[in-house]
Amino acid sequence: MSETIDEYIKRKPNHEEFHKYLCSLLDEKSMSDPEAYKRAGIDRRLWSKIMSDESYRPSKRTACMLVIALHLDYHECKHLIKSAGYILNRDTFDLVIRYCVQEGIYDPIKVDSLLVEKNLKPLFSEQ
Repeated sequence: MSETIDEYIKRKPNHEEFHKYLCSLLDEKSMSDPEAYKRAGIDRRLWSKIMSDESYRPSKRTACMLVIALHLDYHECKHLIKSAGYILNRDTFDLVIRYCVQEGIYDPIKVDSLLVEKNLKPLFSEQ
C-alpha cells in the first residue's frame, strides 16, 4: 500500500534543518553564539528562535546575513542557504551576495554599499 501525502512529506523534508547546519558551522569556525549573532546584526531573540526551534526557517535575508558574518566560502554559502529552503539564483540581490562570497568581501559596510549601488535594500544598515 502506498503512503499518504502527509506521510511522504513528513518522511522527506525539503531541506536539512537550518539550525543543525548552522551549529556545525559555528563549531567548525570556533565561533560563539554571541559573536555570530552580533556580527550578523541579528537580534538575540531571533537568534534564540533559530537555535531552539528546529523547524524554524529564517528569511533569505537573515540567512545571507549569516553567510557574510560567518565568512562562508561559496560551498558553505550554498549549503546554508539551501538548508533554509532557498537558492541563490540570478536575481541582482543573489548575484551581489554570491559576488561578495566569491571575492571574500565580508565587511558589512562594503556588502551594503554594493547592494545600495545596485538600488537594493542593504542587509546590515537601515536606509
